[in-house]
Amino acid sequence: MNLMACGNISYWSWSRSLTTIIGRHVSKQAIFERMTPAWVATVKALVAEVIKTQAASQKKNKLFKKFGQVWLQDSTCVQLPSLLFDKYRGNTSGGKKNAVAKLNVIVNVVNGFCAHMSWTGFTVTEQSLSSDIMSIARAKDLVIRDLGYFVLSVLSKMNDARIYFLSRWRNGVVLYDAANGQEIKLRSLLRGKAYVDMEVLCGRAEKVKVRLVAIKLTEAQANERRRKAKADRHRSANHNKTYYYLLGYCIFITNVQEDIWDYRQVAEAYGVRWQVEILFKSWKSGFRIERLIPEARTNTERVESILYLLLLYIAWYQELVYDKVRRYASEKQKEGLSMIKVAMWAISNTMVWLLNKLSVYLKNEILYYCCYDTRCRCNSVKHLEQFFEPLA
Repeated sequence: MNLMACGNISYWSWSRSLTTIIGRHVSKQAIFERMTPAWVATVKALVAEVIKTQAASQKKNKLFKKFGQVWLQDSTCVQLPSLLFDKYRGNTSGGKKNAVAKLNVIVNVVNGFCAHMSWTGFTVTEQSLSSDIMSIARAKDLVIRDLGYFVLSVLSKMNDARIYFLSRWRNGVVLYDAANGQEIKLRSLLRGKAYVDMEVLCGRAEKVKVRLVAIKLTEAQANERRRKAKADRHRSANHNKTYYYLLGYCIFITNVQEDIWDYRQVAEAYGVRWQVEILFKSWKSGFRIERLIPEARTNTERVESILYLLLLYIAWYQELVYDKVRRYASEKQKEGLSMIKVAMWAISNTMVWLLNKLSVYLKNEILYYCCYDTRCRCNSVKHLEQFFEPLA
């Protein structure tokens, strides 16, 4: 953890740092000999233990008061040395096999902690990870995910378990009118309407009962989405006129009833997904994760253990630094914190906060250096803080 601050995680530096901490000489060979599968398993277990014991905050979004916990599930990727291709399969470009690790997280919106963090290969799809949420979410919890995790069988299990969910509708998934069982032609249904809010059955075989909410975008927003879709279109894709017409709407499916959210609140609640995007950006840019991955020559366990040490570092940082400082900033009525700036402060003062010495003086220092600059435009974290209110 100490070596992460300087970005030097050679065996020589590791042994010297450990010697300083424990007061006995440790050779770099001794460190090397412990880079085994058992060491990787130990670090994995530590990550799981830290995540399990993290406590909850006392804030909840005003939209989320009717729910238990609110979960976001998402992923991001990190480039690895090519030697790890067999464990972390990425793409193949120009005959070169690229190793890419995918960081999968399930984040608690209420307190910002990660209930699940794991590394897989890039080729492991979000759909195959979709059912992971069933081991975490409980009845009356809410799960918000993007299209990558859209699996109708999992949504059906959530319905049965009384777990609320919110997702975008996946193009091509058949919808039926819940009242008469007739297949819905979505383009015809939406034509000329500013929004649609109705109960439907989702999926030709599954027939999952959900609420369909479609909200028309402005012409400028719709045209931008269509422009991006045409630019990013895979050559094998054959998008028709209906596909491009539907890009003019935000289309959601949820099992949250109308007496909890109206159609506008459905869209507002889905917008909280950008919180996890900001988390990923702060971890990758603030901690500069990729610079901490050593070039593997023979020992893949060394790289894999560092991947999990990074997760351990992030879990402790979220609890011991960011959450504490965020609440302190709220008490002092300071402007929103920059997650990236706080992460940069943390990486430069690692041993201070790991030893639980985050004094009032240091909190004030963080507020001074890590808040956004004063400006007219509302920054993303300030918007996030406005989005939250104390629980009654």
